[in-house]
Amino acid sequence: MGLFSKKKKPMNDMMAQMSASIFPKGEKDINAVTDEILLILHNKINRKEATNIALKSVFISRMSKEFDIERLKAHLAGYCLQYFNDDQVKKLHDYLTALSAAMMIHRRTPSEVRRDGDAYVW
Repeated sequence: MGLFSKKKKPMNDMMAQMSASIFPKGEKDINAVTDEILLILHNKINRKEATNIALKSVFISRMSKEFDIERLKAHLAGYCLQYFNDDQVKKLHDYLTALSAAMMIHRRTPSEVRRDGDAYVW
């Protein structure tokens, strides 16, 4: 049993470090992504489910070597694709791509990315 507990802590530490780098403002950043997912889905799911999608989708978009719409669909198919139509999947992909650009190139956090019409700005 001690063997498993030793591995769990490094994994938790790694996840905490990844979370801190992706969501440096913590809840404020997570709420910003959650709000955008609720907007994309026209509030047809609850906030807890939207937060779950937000966390998993941002992680997968950052960790995937090639993050395209098909990769996003494959990810969502595991737990929530039924909530999205094709247009909403595209909107989520566009948002996640904008987030990645804002974060990696411009050093902006998710809470600093906002919608301006059909585009995202920071």
